[in-house]
Amino acid sequence: MKKQIYAAVTGILLLGAVTAGGWIYYDRMIRQSELDPVNEFQKYEKHYVLITEDMKSSFWQAVYSSAKEEAAKNGIYLELAGADLSVDYGIEDLMEVGIAAKADGIIVHPDGSKKIETLINKASSEAIPVVTVLDDAPQTKRRSFIGINSVQMGEEYGQEIIRNIEDDTKKVLVLLKGETENGNENLVFAQMKTTVKDALGKESKIEIASYQVKNQTAFDSEETIRSIFRDEDMLPDILVCLDEVDTECAYQAVIDYNKVGEVAIIGYHPSEKILNAIKRNVVPATFEIDTIQMGIKCIDALLEYDKMGYVSDFNSVDLYLINQNNVQEYLESEEEQTNH
Repeated sequence: MKKQIYAAVTGILLLGAVTAGGWIYYDRMIRQSELDPVNEFQKYEKHYVLITEDMKSSFWQAVYSSAKEEAAKNGIYLELAGADLSVDYGIEDLMEVGIAAKADGIIVHPDGSKKIETLINKASSEAIPVVTVLDDAPQTKRRSFIGINSVQMGEEYGQEIIRNIEDDTKKVLVLLKGETENGNENLVFAQMKTTVKDALGKESKIEIASYQVKNQTAFDSEETIRSIFRDEDMLPDILVCLDEVDTECAYQAVIDYNKVGEVAIIGYHPSEKILNAIKRNVVPATFEIDTIQMGIKCIDALLEYDKMGYVSDFNSVDLYLINQNNVQEYLESEEEQTNH
């Protein structure tokens, strides 16, 4: 009994510390934003928070940059939660902090866990509108989802799989994220499989399988993908990635295990490394979600809800295929942005 009481008290104290720290942190950030010389002529009327597990990735940095610019145009300060903290907090803690800080709006990339769904509902019950981005939490009280239609995305990936199938292709493996079931990714995979099977016909012997990548540490993707490349029975002819980190890890594994030309990678998000890999014909293709659109639509959804009291349940963003036909345009665009 004493141990249980001690554990309960410890948990309460820890939650209190996180909450208090959140209040202090966000108060400091807002004050700094108002006092910063760069922003001395900008008065922020509202405070929004963007919460994601992979805040340092180029994808989320691009979304944040676009959203921050759109927010500033409307007198709103957008904070990338946890970016300036010395300790890495999970999205559950960051959601708790955002709620405790009474943010005017929260944009979150949910991880599919019940805890995050509960926190989304908690924010809503405290009059904080929540917008989900990239992945949805449809069973919650979130106000809008900004992302790609799962059926459309599955069809696009399916068509690219078909374009990369050769006479000796036997296996296609699709990497899915997380220990919990991700409803969006499962829908994408199901549509992907249907698209390929319909195109190939019932007589096709090509196996289309999925593999769950654990997402507990930064090295999980690398370890999982390397284990796939070490197992000849598991190694596919086509490896499909629905995540930026998985794509880069898969590309590196192809190089390290000398599988260039044997394993075709269909990736996700055009990092500079992947664009160059496509140019050298090491990676056939990758998909890009319009991060500029995504950032802008996240802010617009919260603004519309604040103004009208309602907003569209789903806002779609564009999906683009990058391959040998157009990769040079993307590389030139990247170089131009770097020079500026």
